[in-house]
Amino acid sequence: MKQLISVSAIVLSITACSSDPSTGGGTSGTGNSTAGAHTTAGAGPGASGGSGVAGNPSTGGGGAGAVAGSGNTAGAAPTAGSAGANAGGAPGAAGSGAGGKSGSGGGGGTAAGGTVGTGGSGPAASFKCDNLSLAPSTSGVAQPAGAAGGLKVIDWAGFKGAASFTFDDNTPSQLANYSALKATGGHFTWFLIASSAGTGYKATITDGQEIANHTQTHPGSASAGEVSNAQTTLKTNYGVDVRSMAAPNCADAWAAFAAPAKLFQNRGPCGKGATVAPRDNTDPFKLPAWLPIEGEKAAAMSASITMGNWRIFVIHGFDGQGGTYQPVPIAEVTGAISKAVSDGYWVEGMTNVGAYWQGQKLIPASATTSATWTLPANFPPNMCVRITTTGGTVTQKGNTIAWDPHGYYQISLDAGEVTVK
Repeated sequence: MKQLISVSAIVLSITACSSDPSTGGGTSGTGNSTAGAHTTAGAGPGASGGSGVAGNPSTGGGGAGAVAGSGNTAGAAPTAGSAGANAGGAPGAAGSGAGGKSGSGGGGGTAAGGTVGTGGSGPAASFKCDNLSLAPSTSGVAQPAGAAGGLKVIDWAGFKGAASFTFDDNTPSQLANYSALKATGGHFTWFLIASSAGTGYKATITDGQEIANHTQTHPGSASAGEVSNAQTTLKTNYGVDVRSMAAPNCADAWAAFAAPAKLFQNRGPCGKGATVAPRDNTDPFKLPAWLPIEGEKAAAMSASITMGNWRIFVIHGFDGQGGTYQPVPIAEVTGAISKAVSDGYWVEGMTNVGAYWQGQKLIPASATTSATWTLPANFPPNMCVRITTTGGTVTQKGNTIAWDPHGYYQISLDAGEVTVK
């Protein structure tokens, strides 16, 4: 969305990565993959764990994933800032498995390590969790050992809340300041005007950033062709299936054209109002965003991020080049992003957070030992949620899900079912 809005705003995003967490263009430790995705039960000693890729402080970090558990994945969280791939850890008690893939040299920060296997009945599950490349700072959490049951989806992937910083209109100052944005450790979303965005943002995708639809030309009136043509252009130029859009000028009239273009959510209206809460009734095609005033301070943006909720920001750029609407200085923006990361919020792209939020609502809060669900139309593939239990073995489609020592099981939404037994 471009001009004409005098309301204050919302920020957004950072996109997510695949189950082998990626940061800075390389593959990191396999712990953010779906549980059990990278090991083979009893397959011999652990291979090397994956290291994070240079350049994404929140998830890059070399360090080996340790292997453990029969039929389950293994690996502790990689150590921040170590370089290159390191040797895998010792095999687990119930048999050994292969370690995660090794990635390029680690940058600052830490990435989530592989999940620790504890044995179990049935083969280990194998799937991707593209929206869960970031992990909370908790570690060393013991697997629940009580009675089977207590199934619960954790709010906001185990973080204190969520914040999506989104950047509109492919303005000149965005890529010029990309290194400063990336250094915050957050992931975010580029809402591109497809006809003028070229391919310059493509290199950011491997760092976990999201490419999203801000229509073909950003016209003043809404039309289906503007949305669908942008989908085609962005697919051609960036090689990705775009899942989210932002209505130009935050206008409500655009919301009706999102679903026909195979988009599963839309950002708008804009202002300085609502956040999104877990399991609430917010319309996914009218996600509210916070639009900062020109020259907004980091403190004001930080204060708008609230524990337990999802705040979306919309920012156009960092200076007045090219007529950028309500620019916010880069130091204020990076200050707000960095604080959100350090305060324990999930600073992630709009599609990844939105898929988690919608996915959580598919699993009834009343479920205790099992649940089934059907994904809504246009829902992105390879999305997951994190759950806890009081005890028992968690399975999907007969495959055992390994416990992650950050304090949860990661389950696939594509599976459509989960059982605790």
